[in-house]
Amino acid sequence: MDRDYKGMFSKMGEGLLEKYIQDIMKELEANPKDPNLLYKLGVAYARLGKTSQAREVYKQLKDIDPNLAKDLLDLIYEV
Repeated sequence: MDRDYKGMFSKMGEGLLEKYIQDIMKELEANPKDPNLLYKLGVAYARLGKTSQAREVYKQLKDIDPNLAKDLLDLIYEV
């Protein structure tokens, strides 16, 4: 089997994560410094393999909540 092959369920999961990111971005418009929303956004980016976007979220989060930022950074480099 091709190593780059993604089955139907992987593609569904990616679609759900993309929708989740859109929803979080809308919520962040109203509350851009919400640490929990930023953390969730960073996790979603990391799960999708969008490491550079996840790192940008980390940079925002580290000034707001250093503990959550550390957790996010650990997760980014675990993926």
